[in-house]
Amino acid sequence: MKGAALAAPLAFGMQSAAPQDHPSTTAPMWNYLGKSTRLSIAMWDFSWLLAHYPGGAYEDLEQRVAEAADRGYNTLRVDCFPSRILESESTFPKRNWIPGVNLPQWGEYAVDRACNVRSEVASLAVLCRKHGIWLGLDSWDKTHMFRSAKLPFLETSGAPSILLGLPNSIRIPEGKEEQAFTAYGEIWVQALKLMREDGVLERAVWIAPMNEVPHFGGGSVEEVIALQKKPKSEGETKLESAAELDAIYRRLNNYMGAPIKSEVAKDGIPLSYSSINLENYSARVTDIYDVVDIHFMPQVIQDDEDKRAFQSVGPGAPNGNFQVLETFDLKAFSKAWDNACRRHYPAMLERVSSYFKTALERTTLPSGKRLQAIITECYGSLEWPDSPEVSWEWYKRYNADALRIVASMNFTGASLSNFGEPLFTLWDDLGWHWAGNSYFRAASPTSRA
Repeated sequence: MKGAALAAPLAFGMQSAAPQDHPSTTAPMWNYLGKSTRLSIAMWDFSWLLAHYPGGAYEDLEQRVAEAADRGYNTLRVDCFPSRILESESTFPKRNWIPGVNLPQWGEYAVDRACNVRSEVASLAVLCRKHGIWLGLDSWDKTHMFRSAKLPFLETSGAPSILLGLPNSIRIPEGKEEQAFTAYGEIWVQALKLMREDGVLERAVWIAPMNEVPHFGGGSVEEVIALQKKPKSEGETKLESAAELDAIYRRLNNYMGAPIKSEVAKDGIPLSYSSINLENYSARVTDIYDVVDIHFMPQVIQDDEDKRAFQSVGPGAPNGNFQVLETFDLKAFSKAWDNACRRHYPAMLERVSSYFKTALERTTLPSGKRLQAIITECYGSLEWPDSPEVSWEWYKRYNADALRIVASMNFTGASLSNFGEPLFTLWDDLGWHWAGNSYFRAASPTSRA
């Protein structure tokens, strides 16, 4: 069984070849835009900055970047904090999180943080250049981005940031979408000019204006909220309703993407749309976009027997955020999850195959332009209890085999796991990361349509 997946520590300790900065003229069509390789992506989100302090998971940032290269990653997906690059000092009040007590989770940091974000981002780029790694530049901190635009009509309340999954505290009134999202894009433009001066853009392989656009739109854009609440008229079909929603997102993505695309046209950096579900990507972006980042984070498949097993774990198990997971009987969770995954393994893998095949069918724009498809958040579960009481065995097996399936398709970049970063003990299995990333970058898609 152990030989069936990429969980075996093949070539442990070996370092993958550094990515090339200049694409070969004979580069296969499944390689990423402008590169002679696929992108093997580690999702470091905003944690690389927030946990970069003495005692934090990213205390020695160069060590962590070197470790990423050793594990076969050639790209880091990071929040580059565009609006905070414009500040002389940014502060991040410590969270109610205690190392060794609470479960490891994204964005974990246990001290008050104050830093110059522009300097931090520039330093990360220097380290990535040294170790042959590229940067996918994203933005999670939507509330801070919009507030930095200082638009008088924006309705704001609550916490100043939604970095850590707090409820959205921005409301964009109907009729103000173009002004708001264009201003959002202009914040990026101001930051991009500084990042170009600092050499950051030399490492950039995409710019994604906003992480998971529908997550923000569904909670903060009044036009979207109203459409979702609108009673369906007699005879109205789901397709008609979906088309109306797609049209809204197409406008929003173009409003914020256009200023960015104009600014980086001379740099040749692709623009990426960050999705959240199996959307009609081709209907949600215009031709200024080049890439779609497809996310897929379902829970383990369960039947009645599995559901009974999870009843002893805790209310709502196996689902739950990190705080809820801490209340579970984690030994029981581990046994129930592994048994469910093992019993439904063919169906788990078939679900992966079906989802991503369908996703690829939705990447061709009306103009005929095809979006490059990448995957940076995968393959489920969304949140996982990283505890000595919980085994990673079947989770690693499933994630590795899911990447094998993806490797046979026309994806030009992919992650191995949603937990492929130094915050989690999964990072310690060097050989598992190296083998998975090496396989993905070496495999040729069986279908290149």
